[in-house]
Amino acid sequence: MEEKNLLRKEIQKVRDNLNVKLRESASKKIAKYFFKTDEYIKAKNIFIFYPFRSEVNTVIIIKKAIADKKKIILPKVSGKTLKLFFVDDIYKQLEQGAYGIMEPNERLCKQADVKQIDLAVIPGVCFDEKFNRLGYGGGFYDGIIPTLPKKAKKIALCFSAQIVKEVPVEEHDSKVDVIITEQKIYKNEGI
Repeated sequence: MEEKNLLRKEIQKVRDNLNVKLRESASKKIAKYFFKTDEYIKAKNIFIFYPFRSEVNTVIIIKKAIADKKKIILPKVSGKTLKLFFVDDIYKQLEQGAYGIMEPNERLCKQADVKQIDLAVIPGVCFDEKFNRLGYGGGFYDGIIPTLPKKAKKIALCFSAQIVKEVPVEEHDSKVDVIITEQKIYKNEGI
């Protein structure tokens, strides 16, 4: 646990220290790669996170996906779990929620079911080339990933600075299927 916390702090600091312009141009490259994946092209219902602090800017993806007539599902923190909602207008349907992250306003959004997800875009502090993920420590995604439909691919979007040699893993930790950085797409050929 201590090893995870140290790595979490170290990589968040690295990511926070990336130049804002570099983060924005890298986010655009990542989005460009993402839009070309079969997973995106075939998906109808995309579960994705709203960016927080220095994360990859997923707003680029959310806006284009909505324009492409795909359904966007965003999470809302509810106690120790995530509730899912369809969002089609990020300017009118979101409000600041847990941890200061923009979340769906329950009164303005239709609730989604995890079974409806075709593609899941999973956040994380860092990843390794074995597709292991280190989250933020809240366990929200560790709780939802195992409940995703088998057909739903799990894609991580991160900056190349977030790829580490090895992520310490425990039994409950889940892998992702694809990792997209501004430099490279890593595909788990075992999927």
